[in-house]
Amino acid sequence: MHAYKQYKTHLNELEQQLADAHHRQLVLITGSSAWCYELLDSLIDDNNTLVISKQCVLKNSYWPTRTHQILGQEFAHAVYDGFSGLHPDKLAALAGAVKAGGILYLLLPELNNLATWQDPALSTVQSHGHTIDCSLFNQRFAAIIKQLPAFHFSEKSGCINHNASYLAHNKIDYQPQQNCVEQIVKVANGRANRPLLINADRGRGKSAALGLATAKLTDKKVIICSTQFKATHSCFKHLAAELDLQYNIEDKQLGNLHYVAPDALLNMLPECDLLLVDEAAAIPVPLLLKMLAHYPRIVFASTLVGYEGNGRGYTIRFSNYVKTHYKASKVIILDEPLRFAKYDPLEQHTRTLFALDAQYEELGGDQSGQLVHREITQQSLVNNEPLLQNIIALLALAHYQSSVNDLRQLLDAPSQRLFISQINSQLVGVCLIAIEGGLSEELAQQVINAERRPQGHLMAQTLAQLSFNSDCLTQLSARVVRIAIDPSLHNIGLGKKLLSYCESQLKDQCHWFGASFGTTAQLLNFWQNQGFNTVKLGYQRDKSTAEHSALVVKCLSNNIEIIQPLKKQFKNDFFYGLLAHFKTLGWQLVSILIEGFSDELINLETRARLALLIKSNYTQFSISATLWQVVSQSPSCISQLTGPDKQLLIKLVLQNENDEKVIQQLGLLGKKQLENQFRRAVKNFTSALK
Repeated sequence: MHAYKQYKTHLNELEQQLADAHHRQLVLITGSSAWCYELLDSLIDDNNTLVISKQCVLKNSYWPTRTHQILGQEFAHAVYDGFSGLHPDKLAALAGAVKAGGILYLLLPELNNLATWQDPALSTVQSHGHTIDCSLFNQRFAAIIKQLPAFHFSEKSGCINHNASYLAHNKIDYQPQQNCVEQIVKVANGRANRPLLINADRGRGKSAALGLATAKLTDKKVIICSTQFKATHSCFKHLAAELDLQYNIEDKQLGNLHYVAPDALLNMLPECDLLLVDEAAAIPVPLLLKMLAHYPRIVFASTLVGYEGNGRGYTIRFSNYVKTHYKASKVIILDEPLRFAKYDPLEQHTRTLFALDAQYEELGGDQSGQLVHREITQQSLVNNEPLLQNIIALLALAHYQSSVNDLRQLLDAPSQRLFISQINSQLVGVCLIAIEGGLSEELAQQVINAERRPQGHLMAQTLAQLSFNSDCLTQLSARVVRIAIDPSLHNIGLGKKLLSYCESQLKDQCHWFGASFGTTAQLLNFWQNQGFNTVKLGYQRDKSTAEHSALVVKCLSNNIEIIQPLKKQFKNDFFYGLLAHFKTLGWQLVSILIEGFSDELINLETRARLALLIKSNYTQFSISATLWQVVSQSPSCISQLTGPDKQLLIKLVLQNENDEKVIQQLGLLGKKQLENQFRRAVKNFTSALK
């Protein structure tokens, strides 16, 4: 241990500087794993240090399977063992758990070897059958970390201090948090339907503010809702401190505060005087809208940085909805850090390493320049940091959920291709595509038999299992992972043009082109208008989007004999599903799906029966089965109806919804009006049938 004294001396000086500045810092330890582990053992004690590692040689180490297991906690110091795999989401989340005055130790091989090192984390981005010899993510990581103002302890080069400096006697400003607490109290005591949105980066005290505000509302029943109970610990802890209450971290109720998970909240709709929704950006927007509609006094607080697993869907879709529909709503942004002082080195390092500050500037203004499409290699992204940042920002802007791991996927996934659109050299569109298939016949049969599920071939596997045809796995297909267009240029055909360009570049190598996504009527309409066929709709709603996952595909070769039966099978399955697992599907989405179906010849008996029923004094009950039969055979007829007629027939006939719900949904006065509307819709439908 004597040889490590110089490192301990440097560390003692660093800890003193960090304590004075209320800052945190990164200490990089590089070399062989044995040397790194031994040095680390000589530098740290077990006092409040979180160690993330798969190696039991490090004391008190554990390996979280999910990032949320790290979030919501605070530690004096933390250790990330890079030899267990450099997983960006885990490292970024761990950095956020270090308190002021603390150090994040990062263990890695020597930086010059990082790009070619066989990083265990690479397996998470490699599709089955693909490997890489050089990690471009690690290459970029090494190049950036060498330039950071941080300490570096190297087995090869000794102690390297990259000119890190700290402001002595920094002060932490608690006033913004106090203002936030006052606004939360106003929501609870003020007029109804004045929602408050609190947005902040990590360490800004938003969760603590929820607890401090609750302590001022002891006469109110307050519910806190979050996808992860652990994320609410800070709120409960500050409530306990303010009210001098004993707090056990497993307790879901303390004083006037009660934790309820989002699904339980919406199922039971418990009464309360104030609803606090913490980490709101991690909850699907449709669920947030339901909470907003039911609870008149509500506060949404969220961390908007990517390592929380949140995308821009919350920022754009939900925030804009609240501002539009609730004119008295308020948005608070907490900029001042409280867990540490301003200009914290560790926070800045994390943002730089993982491009968390990437911002996309919309083109706007003059859009008359030449539109150019081209393919971009992963190597060119590493060589062009501004373009890389721009692509990351645009992809995050368009997607509901994003993660720090997206950066690694973008740079290291060997089975993907990236296409971009530019106007006057400015990025306006991005399309990220995964190449799937190319598997052996033997493996393909195992997949069809549900015996194997090789990583990274999502669409190819689904097509093979739907069709029982191994060609879908032995031949190549292209799946759109994400497509994003400059928000200021939506609805002018740029997405269509970019997709067409991608198709032209892929058609000589791939047999199928498709995408899988959480579907909405608008999204599905876009894909079907580009010639893609819906061949599957997930039975259950996705947990992250609260939407059903759709698979759309088009044929790039002559293999239409695979797609055509799938289209017909999906049509039959879908009409059955409308009476079962798709019973609550929105009528607009049902309408778009129906538009993609082909008509069949309606048999004479069905036509004759419908004609006789129309002439009789029919009831909704007596005619619905025949109408259902006609629509399932000739769906184009319902597509020709106006919105209200279409909604009525979809809900009453295709989904067999009860009258009371339909009356409520259409805003009708009662059953008599519903009956009149139904007869009008039937008349218009039969006219379209002719």
